[in-house]
Amino acid sequence: MTPITLRRVVLAFTSAAAVGLAPAGAAAQGCEPIRFTTPVNLGGVGQAYAQSGREWQLGLAYRRLASDEFFVGSEEDPSKGPGGQAPQFRIHTFVADVAYAFNDQFRLRLAVPFSMGQLVTYSPAGARSEQNATGIGDLSLMGEGWVLKPRTHERGNIAFGLGFKAPTGSHTIKANGAVADQTVQPGDGGWGILLESQGFHQITERSNAYAYGFYMVSPKAESDVKWRNGKYWSVPDVYSARLGASYDVQPDWGLALSLGGRLDGIPVHDLLGGGDESTVKRTSQIVYADPGLSLARGKGTFTLSVPYRLWVNREKSELEQSSGEVNGGGFAKFLVFAGYAWRF
Repeated sequence: MTPITLRRVVLAFTSAAAVGLAPAGAAAQGCEPIRFTTPVNLGGVGQAYAQSGREWQLGLAYRRLASDEFFVGSEEDPSKGPGGQAPQFRIHTFVADVAYAFNDQFRLRLAVPFSMGQLVTYSPAGARSEQNATGIGDLSLMGEGWVLKPRTHERGNIAFGLGFKAPTGSHTIKANGAVADQTVQPGDGGWGILLESQGFHQITERSNAYAYGFYMVSPKAESDVKWRNGKYWSVPDVYSARLGASYDVQPDWGLALSLGGRLDGIPVHDLLGGGDESTVKRTSQIVYADPGLSLARGKGTFTLSVPYRLWVNREKSELEQSSGEVNGGGFAKFLVFAGYAWRF
């Protein structure tokens, strides 16, 4: 594999999703960023730069999130969960992604998610309650551009993205006669402004360093769904960051491995919109070890990453600080991301 081909592979690791985050459409309403921080950057999987002046790329990504643990702050304490037990989350998300490169420097991407979520809780008497929500999530549109000319900067570059998330997914699906918990809802009920940055730099002929950052600004303070305490759910900001290195293990096979760190979170204070002190917001930070691989064959590229949780902090929101409520939530021990992208 030539150095430029390797550099096309490295973005497979800098641009695989997340969440977020969560987290989670781009907004994450659960105990952690549980939906994809959309748009999933499938347009960058397998190559940093478009090979020709104009190029289409189609992709499909999958993320699995499963949790049966409950944390208060940074300490696991299932006794503080609903009914004295940790809730159980099972969320499967698929994201269809299409990107068009106008040239080797600028492109436009559209992502449409679909999720299937299940939440199981128990009453103090041990009665089991199950909530399910399935549907199309919040679609997003993102424009991206490299700062430096790709043809003259093969060894490294930095890109920025700007876009929006539309509230196309339902956030009011009912289960057991009431609106299901927002942890399993496909959408969050609000628009979002998407900010993104990513970059890479060649270390040796077969290795690269990478960095990726994402932030979703949510101008809307609250959704129109009330929780059990009479307060409305927040439509929070969400962020995600990745940093690490990749190595071209087997050039003939197009196989590269990566290892780095990942941070997903929901901040205590939103940049816009307000509502921090009056809405239900499960603010949190999660740090993962982030191993991954990329396999490029012909015009297609397959990617896989399994972030493993190293540390979590279920921070107190402003409402929890003033009311004395327990700052508890469930967090997955590991996530599974898989994706395939095909360019033409």
